Amino acid sequence: MVISTMTDKGQTTVPQEIREAMGALPRQRLVWEARKDGSAIVRPMPSVMELAGSLKSEVRFAGIREETEAATDAWAGESSKSKRR
Repeated sequence: MVISTMTDKGQTTVPQEIREAMGALPRQRLVWEARKDGSAIVRPMPSVMELAGSLKSEVRFAGIREETEAATDAWAGESSKSKRR
């Protein structure tokens, strides 16, 4: 059993053994679930990048270069419209 202490502000340090068992990383958010029996379940919240590719889609991602060029073209188009006014 691993023990930690809660401060007056309600803060505690997650012991290293528990962090490693959960696979939690520094600065990662934790999800807390209070149970009716007074216990709690704590899980690391997955990052957005861990969820990448988890949904199927027919939409093809063009790629970073193409997306950057499209954004640049759109910005340039908006810029030229504002100059004409």
